[in-house]
Amino acid sequence: MTLSYRHALTSIKTGGLALLALACLIPQLARADYINGYQLQNYCLSQNPNDDAICVVYITGAVDAITTMDLIAEKTSGTPKQICLGDETSPDDLKAMTLSWLEEKQDNLDFAATLLILGAVQNSYSCPQ
Repeated sequence: MTLSYRHALTSIKTGGLALLALACLIPQLARADYINGYQLQNYCLSQNPNDDAICVVYITGAVDAITTMDLIAEKTSGTPKQICLGDETSPDDLKAMTLSWLEEKQDNLDFAATLLILGAVQNSYSCPQ
């Protein structure tokens, strides 16, 4: 099957429009949203099991990212390990630690929850130097 110049040009225009539409949509899809300390505290104090799940998953995800960055720094730069979580540390322990920290830092709850979790982890699980 041979394509005419007009057909090929129409296909390119249509494809180009599709790519342009996709390019405009990607920033919306890739935009990173975060929750602040107030929102995290509300999820964690809620009696709704779905909210509790959001709380625990958010905290454990942040702690995983924090400990991964710590491990990468240790392996690539020789930086001493900063965070020492015990093997027995549970998600419920991390939730309790975070809630305690949030309670102490009421003036900072408008900060990103991940930053507050970082402060809580550094406060509670810093390695002995």
